[in-house]
Order: sequence, then C-alpha cells, then structure tokens
Amino acid sequence: FILFSYGVSGHWAFKSFLKYCELDDFVLYQNNYSYYKEYKNFNKKNYYVEIAWYQSMQPKYKHISKILNKNKPVVILTRDPISRLKTMVNHGSYKIEELGKNELKNFYINEDIFENLDRIRYTDKNGHNANLKKPDLSSIYFIVNEELSFSYFSNINLIKNKNILYVDTKSISKDNAFATIKTLAKELNFKEPNDNDEYKFKQKFWNELYYLLPYRFIVNNDILIIVSDENKVFLDNDKYYKEIKDDLIDIKKELVNTKSKLFDKISINIENKNWTIIKDDKALINDLREYFEKFMIILEKKANERLENMVKEEDVLNYLKEHQDLGKKIKNILDYELQHIKEHRPDIINSWEYYKKFLEFFKE
Repeated sequence: FILFSYGVSGHWAFKSFLKYCELDDFVLYQNNYSYYKEYKNFNKKNYYVEIAWYQSMQPKYKHISKILNKNKPVVILTRDPISRLKTMVNHGSYKIEELGKNELKNFYINEDIFENLDRIRYTDKNGHNANLKKPDLSSIYFIVNEELSFSYFSNINLIKNKNILYVDTKSISKDNAFATIKTLAKELNFKEPNDNDEYKFKQKFWNELYYLLPYRFIVNNDILIIVSDENKVFLDNDKYYKEIKDDLIDIKKELVNTKSKLFDKISINIENKNWTIIKDDKALINDLREYFEKFMIILEKKANERLENMVKEEDVLNYLKEHQDLGKKIKNILDYELQHIKEHRPDIINSWEYYKKFLEFFKE
C-alpha cells in the first residue's frame, strides 16, 4: 500500500506501529525530493511506500506518478487542522550551531549543563528565529505559507485508484492504536501485531522532552552515554543508535535518584561492553552521579518552562479570530482540501472539535 503522511498528524507513531508488524518503510518522496532511483533498487519483501507531504510546496508530480498509477490502496493520515497548527507553533527545532544541528552534539562533564540544555528555538512570522526561545503565534503565517501542507484533495486527484483509507490521529492514540492497527492489518493484508506487544502501542512519541533529549554525553574520551525517553524512541534521531538501541542497557538506576520527578520518563543508555569498562570505576561513577543529580534538576526546569509556554488550540482560535486575513486564507484552503474527507468520512470531520469552532467564526 501507499502511505500519504502529513506533518504533525501522528506519522512517527503510525510508522513505528507498522514497524512492530514487520513492515518496512520506503520514503519515495519528501519535501519536493524524489527517491525514485533508490526505490528501483529497494529489495525488501514486506514494505509500504510513503509519500510525505510535510511542507507547503508545489510537488514535482512526475517523479511519483508511476507509483500512484499502480492499483494500490492509499492510507492517508488526518488530524484536526487547528490542532495541527497548535502543534506546529509549539514544535520548535534544534538550535543551529556552527558545527550543524544540536541533535548530534556531544557534551562533556566539565561543561555548563544549563547552557547545554538551551537547545530549542522557534519560528515567528518570517521563519526560524535563532533568538526565539518560546512559541510565537505569529508563526502561523509562516506555517501556512511554507511549513505545513493541507493539500489532501489536491493530492488525492493524483491517484487514479481511489481506494483510500483515512486514519485520523484519534484512532492511533494510546487507547485506540492497537485495535486500529489490527483492523488495518486485515484490510491491507500485513502481519497483525502480537498481543504481547500491545504495550508498545501505548508509547508516547512526542513530549516536552523532545529536542532536550536525546542528550549525548562523553566520558573517558570515547565512551558515549545517551539520555533518551523511557522507551528510547527519541534515539531514532541518531542514525547509529537507531540501529543498536535494542542492544543498549539503561543504567539510570545506577546514576539517578528514583525520587526524581522525571525518573520514569527518561533512560540513560550505554552499550553493554562500555558499561563493563566503567562500572567498577568508583571515582567516575561518583562523578556521574553528581553530574546527573544536577542534570535532572535542570532538565525538569527546562521541561516545565516548555510546558508553561506551549500554546493551546484556544490560543490558535483567538489568534485567527483577531487576524481575519489569516483566518479567511485558512478557511479557503480547507474548504477546497477537505472535500473528499467530508464526502467519504464525515465522521472524521465531525470529530474535529476545534475545526468546528473555527467554522463558527464565519457564521457570525
């Protein structure tokens, strides 16, 4: 089958759930770049093709037409548009530094932890702002113009075969994901998830620690300790650790007080062979315990600041009401792009609480 994924619509979680069913993902197209040449040499047996419509740009349709013309079902991820805007405003990105993105930067024991965890910057009306440390609602202008695609109907028109399955983010929430994937497995003829793996479908793939973690920490010059979320899904950002994350051991119980408020939300990961090297070095372990005592306090402070600064759907609605030019632009886009969903899955549209509130503006 073919997956049409859209930004901040649960694509990371959805793709991870499919991975648990032993399905590989081939990204054929993303942000106006085609990987068709690579696709011709792709030799996995159980896979789906993903077309990622993340950004608001005119795609080069000719690069993907051969795939879309095949008689394959298309799965399309959807979400309440106002919730998508809210999440994009709150999204942030790594602070750009001289040596590249902060995500792969290594930190050391003698450095200022507070400075190290100053890692996130946000977007304003004109795009990424290197000095902006909290979400800014004016970024909705940039998001709509540049960052976020709502082109559902436009992209559906590319498909000759109209065998379309819509999957809304509510159906892949922690309470619904396992049942949803089981149903899709039957419809799309892939391996059903194992009942013993149901807990994996309750994982949260995004929280206030994202971009603060993963945090790469070097000891003894070349041994890497990497702090991630409790399920290690954040390690997917690191190309090396993505491949070996199942072989890592979590040593947080050795280094962090269990009473720490974030204890259950993090993991402190090291390769087993490296832990064997350092675990009996009492001086180093004491240094690490002191370091992580400070680290957990500062991480909690940063995480709380992020939560306090996040905008809500109501904030987005109020901003759109005050900025009628932007509100009308978004309504015109959605009136056109939601046509097919309204016709074939009105239940999804009716479940969008904030989109319905948005439409009320135009009845006044």
